[in-house]
Amino acid sequence: MTSRASTQSTPAATLHTLPRGAGNAAVTEALRRGQAAPVQRMPADTAARTSSLDELEARLREAARDGNTSVLKRHTTILRLDQEVADLESTDGLSDGDRGRVTGLRQGVDQQKAAIEERARRLERYLASDGGPYTMMVDNGQLWTDQYWPYAFARMRERFNPGWFGEKYGRAYFDKLSRKNVEGMRGDTSKVSGDWAKRMRDGLQAQLRSSVLSHYTTERRARLMLSGGMKTKADLEASEFEYKHNTSAFDEHGLANLGFLFFFIEDPSEPFRGTRFSKDEEDPSPPARIRLNIEQSGLLSKGWVMLSDFAQREFPTVMADENDPAETESFLPTRDTEEERKHPEYRRLVRRFEQGMGNLTDADLDEFMALQEQDPKLSQSLSVVRPHVRGDDGSRMVYGPEGQSESYPEPLVRNILTGKDIIPGLAERAVLEVSRIERTTPALADKLKGMSPQQLMKYLLKDLLRPQAMLPRQLKITERDIEVP
Repeated sequence: MTSRASTQSTPAATLHTLPRGAGNAAVTEALRRGQAAPVQRMPADTAARTSSLDELEARLREAARDGNTSVLKRHTTILRLDQEVADLESTDGLSDGDRGRVTGLRQGVDQQKAAIEERARRLERYLASDGGPYTMMVDNGQLWTDQYWPYAFARMRERFNPGWFGEKYGRAYFDKLSRKNVEGMRGDTSKVSGDWAKRMRDGLQAQLRSSVLSHYTTERRARLMLSGGMKTKADLEASEFEYKHNTSAFDEHGLANLGFLFFFIEDPSEPFRGTRFSKDEEDPSPPARIRLNIEQSGLLSKGWVMLSDFAQREFPTVMADENDPAETESFLPTRDTEEERKHPEYRRLVRRFEQGMGNLTDADLDEFMALQEQDPKLSQSLSVVRPHVRGDDGSRMVYGPEGQSESYPEPLVRNILTGKDIIPGLAERAVLEVSRIERTTPALADKLKGMSPQQLMKYLLKDLLRPQAMLPRQLKITERDIEVP
């Protein structure tokens, strides 16, 4: 979808033409209706009298840092600065030094105003359809655009579909990554003998269709969503509201998945998780979760899943009792301490993920340094993405104890499932895991084969994977979707 002409009355277009008038309520109402919006400005004499150059420079620096405010509020702030700088530009009697500072302020204000208006146009485009958030990732995500990753968008387009341009091909790209994942798993499981694989695959697919998506928050925030809906970070940025969020630099810049809502996939009987998302020092209300049936949520038609967190590749480590290898516990590698583990006495390795870490080049380090000067968050995110990409060929899933272990490639492309691939892909991953475990820990494999579909689904979603489900754009919820302990 191309940008709309500036003559159209859209929120992005009207950001350019805010005349003198009323306050913030009028601004938000006008933008909501697609009309030219008024902004209240300080009278020229008051601005010149009360705003020192030091104060204006400090406010400009603050405006540049204010990333947790909506584009509307940021634009209103910069327009007020614009007016005050214009008043100073027309003031007689300024010294040459002060005149130079005013020129610097003008350059800074113009740059900020242009950046905010461009951001508003982009958000409008990305949030116009369910495919937009995928395009947002392809346009802005450091992983999807990394020149050294064989599965980056530009390289995939060159190899598979030179016609991948425009809005809809962000989704097409992720569907292609998902299909490659499923095809790879099916190639691996095609060698499995016995009828257990088909029974497991069919039973698990049916069971997964009864699973739920759970979004953890506080009760107060959940009930606020009853009127305004669940909003992505991108939706909040495009709104008139101040907001808080849990988005990391890696999510914002590494994946650019700001247009998606995050959920866990769970069995309906799963108890509440102890997650940081349901805790807030400023919000004393109890934990809550928003639950949606997986088939009714829209995930299987327009969403996607990552099998483990991309930032840390946190596949659970599985350990077994040396005397009874069918008894296991799993934990995230970042929590491998005796205090956090339930059974630190379990010492026999069943499975662990080993991250490949390729050697960074001088060019990589130069790129990190250049981004550090531009935006430390960009540098921080790329310092995670680039080692993942450089080491992708060496990332492995290791099964069995030392001396008996077997390992298999676990590249980044094996971490994605979209839409209609999600349930078949999760079931195929379970068959793949059991077939590998069977080679090094057969007692556990036999136990998994004998589990009911519900038991196996729980084991898959907690002990083998930690999938995160993502739905594009904002979502309406009802009272019955909210649960509290």
